[in-house]
Amino acid sequence: MKEILEELGTLGGVYHGCVVKDGHVVSTTFPSLLNDNLSLIARITDRIFKGADSVEHSYNEIYFELDENYLLGYPLENGIMVLLLTGKDVNFALIHMTVRSAGSQIANALLAQSQPDLSAPVAPEAPTQPTQRRVNPKIDPAMKPVLNEILEALTLQIGPVSRIVMGDALKKWRSSFDPVEKNIPMLINILAQEIDDEVGRQEFLDGLKGPLHSDTRH
Repeated sequence: MKEILEELGTLGGVYHGCVVKDGHVVSTTFPSLLNDNLSLIARITDRIFKGADSVEHSYNEIYFELDENYLLGYPLENGIMVLLLTGKDVNFALIHMTVRSAGSQIANALLAQSQPDLSAPVAPEAPTQPTQRRVNPKIDPAMKPVLNEILEALTLQIGPVSRIVMGDALKKWRSSFDPVEKNIPMLINILAQEIDDEVGRQEFLDGLKGPLHSDTRH
């Protein structure tokens, strides 16, 4: 399934994609920190298409216009939908045709994923432990230049989605650490995990010289 999305990503101007089945994201190339936002968008878009069907209208696609991008939604058969994050200067007709032609591949891949593996042992569920929520302190405004430097380095690796990823990473960082300069390496580690390409991940770390990433090398 992910291979199909990666093929769609080779089209000019397509940055990330996901496959949705009945409002649930089943495969994605979006950064994992966006999972919650992506799930919400998937449910909303699924309702839009199903709502159109209920009043005997049909749509071949839907466009959400963002600041510098589009989020494109394409409904396929059997409750399947493809969402793509693109630039604004893209060939919509080519993307539409490519997604439609990949519809049967996506359906077959979903069918294969839904088949249970009867040979795999079922592990017992571990008892859950109650967790305490951490109150997120505010970030010192004096750290803004450092955070901007990190954002610029991240943008070089993952493109325009970096602002969203950075925002979610800051929330995660603040929930686990005090948002002070000595804990900046922990923030960089969180962001580095969102860069799938190993070379790109190392370039990201190398681009943040000095004390910013003194503890982030592995």
